[in-house]
Amino acid sequence: MRITHFLEHLDTVIPINLAMQDDPVGLQVMAEDRELTKVVVAYELNETIVLNAANEGAELIVAFHPLIYPHLRSITGKDRVERTVLRLIENRIGLYIVHTAFDAHPRGTSWLLANALGCTNIRPIVPNALLAGAGMGAVGKLVEPTPLSKLSQQVKEVCGTPVVRVSAVTEMDRDPNIATVAILGGSGMSFYGDALSCGADAFITADTRYHAFHAANDGIPILDPGHAESERFVVEGIATLINELIEQETLAVEVIPLHIKTNPIHYIV
Repeated sequence: MRITHFLEHLDTVIPINLAMQDDPVGLQVMAEDRELTKVVVAYELNETIVLNAANEGAELIVAFHPLIYPHLRSITGKDRVERTVLRLIENRIGLYIVHTAFDAHPRGTSWLLANALGCTNIRPIVPNALLAGAGMGAVGKLVEPTPLSKLSQQVKEVCGTPVVRVSAVTEMDRDPNIATVAILGGSGMSFYGDALSCGADAFITADTRYHAFHAANDGIPILDPGHAESERFVVEGIATLINELIEQETLAVEVIPLHIKTNPIHYIV
């Protein structure tokens, strides 16, 4: 089975049309439509990821974050993106991106974090009519109402981050109980209003700006564990869906999840 044939199968499991408009999902690099035996799943790409995939004998990488975003002006090897594209071509490895198509999947990015926090009755913040249960974000009930301070510690532990930024609590309500949480893994502040409309008591997302924390004191608290940290479960989540596809279709393909740190942010604690 060639790479393109496999990707046709994959689109039935993670439909690419779930992605947000203008998100560069799908096939980004393919020097050759090779016979496929091994697929590497990665969070995002750099030269080290490609080298590891080549050492594993993989012909295809399925990654969460796009490598080419929004476009590629040249391939001269002057930066990470250009060098990584060159390594992919040199090693004849294809690159396929799922990004917001996986975000919107019923078992996608935000659902995975909600599930890890023990939420129940998980549903999308903004449903997508193309697939039952699909949509951006996740909103769910905690097992029991939890003080914001305790929830912050839980998010810190679950996301494996040294710090969670939390919007200041007002004088009148120093540590409110949180029963329902809304989650948008990655940069999700554009969905804050939707989280409010869902009846959530708190919103977990990343890349939150200073003034958004101020504004949250007139809405619901924001918990920001960091971008990559809020998406820490996506590699295993994508790999699980691909393995289910392989088993269902009896495909002769091996899936190799790569857990190599690519987060460019370092915390000094």
